[in-house]
Amino acid sequence: MANTEEDLRGRDAGAAPGWLSWANWRTTVALVLGLLLLRVIYLIWLSPWQLVQDEAHYWDWSRHLALSYYSKGPGVAWTIWLSTELLGHAEWAIRLPTAVFSALSALVLARLAIDASRGDERLGFLAATGFCVAGIYQLEAQVMTIDGPFVTCWILAIWLGWRAFEAHRRGALSWGLWALVGAVLGVGFLYKYTIVLLPLSLLLFAFLLRHRLPWDRRLTMGALLAAVVFLAVSSPVVIWNAQHDWPTLRHTLGHLGAPGGDKPTQWAHPRPFVPLLELVAAEIGVLGPPVFALCALGVVWAVRANRRRRPGMMARTYLLVTGLFVLGFFGAIGVMSRIEANWPISGFASLLVLAAMSTPEAVTSMRRRLAGWRHRTGVVPGGLPRPRVARLILWKWAVGWGIATQLIVFFPTAVARLPVAGPLVPLGRIVGARPMAERVQQAEAAVGAATGQRPFIICGSAGRASQLAYYLPGQPTIYEAGSYLGGRPSAYDFFPGTDLHDPALLGRPAVLVMDVPARWEIGFRWDRVESLGGNPPINVGYGYRGPRGAA
Repeated sequence: MANTEEDLRGRDAGAAPGWLSWANWRTTVALVLGLLLLRVIYLIWLSPWQLVQDEAHYWDWSRHLALSYYSKGPGVAWTIWLSTELLGHAEWAIRLPTAVFSALSALVLARLAIDASRGDERLGFLAATGFCVAGIYQLEAQVMTIDGPFVTCWILAIWLGWRAFEAHRRGALSWGLWALVGAVLGVGFLYKYTIVLLPLSLLLFAFLLRHRLPWDRRLTMGALLAAVVFLAVSSPVVIWNAQHDWPTLRHTLGHLGAPGGDKPTQWAHPRPFVPLLELVAAEIGVLGPPVFALCALGVVWAVRANRRRRPGMMARTYLLVTGLFVLGFFGAIGVMSRIEANWPISGFASLLVLAAMSTPEAVTSMRRRLAGWRHRTGVVPGGLPRPRVARLILWKWAVGWGIATQLIVFFPTAVARLPVAGPLVPLGRIVGARPMAERVQQAEAAVGAATGQRPFIICGSAGRASQLAYYLPGQPTIYEAGSYLGGRPSAYDFFPGTDLHDPALLGRPAVLVMDVPARWEIGFRWDRVESLGGNPPINVGYGYRGPRGAA
């Protein structure tokens, strides 16, 4: 077949010589490390953010190290534990790992773009820039949740997978690369189970290119090696779930709204496709409209280039499959069930590389139009409007949008004072944890003084319980009662030190955070329950007699 090797490996036409000649690998590293330094300075000295509920919950997990947890793997807890053991339990120490993971994600994504374009370092710079200005990736670089390290593992696995397929195409031994792919996928699984979609997309890629990339014994052995290493690295999750009757499976099914989950099925949605439209709108919002448009244009460019069998088909197909597979998966579920905006975000990493790879062609088109414009303005009375190319304009808008959104994320309390945008800032989630803890502390002291007994604290949600555990003096043990009040279980139902059946609690008073007295009397037995009001509501239960039923 003519041009087969160039089809598999070649850089696309339209390389726009001279364009962005300053954007090389060193420039990319300087950009990413410079942003990391600014973020670390911000986190230590300037950030007004208190721990949000997810961050505090994962921090409390790190105080109860285990092989896995009810809703997630152990990766985030182990990461926070390591950071706090080395740096202390300050807010910035909890968040520092996610800032480092974000920088690593940008650099690996740049390497993926460079390798996929056969060494064009300018496209690596563009891909890293796109990652750094996308709103959701900026937020995940600042808030310590599972998504930051998970996205790093996803991008790293994509890059290693590409290198493994390339080595296989050249006939070289790639078993070491496949072992690394399996290891990174396993680590990613310890953070977020969505990583299992990536090996499926790799298999789909191999199937689609089976005529150009033969599946032989070497590739079979590489895939099996990756699978064995993945199973070994991810085994803590399996072991813990086997010991606890597989609660994570029920939680995950419930999260997806599927049958067999730990909450009512959502797949019988009264208005099909409404959740899907909501998901698309949410993705536009969390990425930023310019970045979303660049990703969409990158997909269109790649599909058209593949139809025309232009050089670089293997790279474009690989990026399309690894990007669109996860988006298609959640899109299919989104037809009938609500999907959270952060779930599909890993899929956009590959599309950012396509957006970068499609840009040189736009530059070439721009130069051609400019040449014609300069010629015609000399012969047409009054001249003609200067030509523009949408993709290049979108890159400028993306950078501007990214800077604006980052300023909002950095300084939400200042934005909250503005007349129009201020009410839109969820200030209570950002700086509400410490005032809540102060109110609970006051209630705890008053109840202790009135009864002569030290009260314990029960919260109606795991997130708020974790915030109280962090911000109350001495960082005490907080109990969580969501499953007793009709909600879903949480990690607190599995910690040995937070069992509400503990006989040592009987007869003591309790400060009850959230809900109304009637709800607390349904879930537990008391002598009496009184409301202290406030937001969130605070109640006091006297004479604790234990739960009314099993959690």
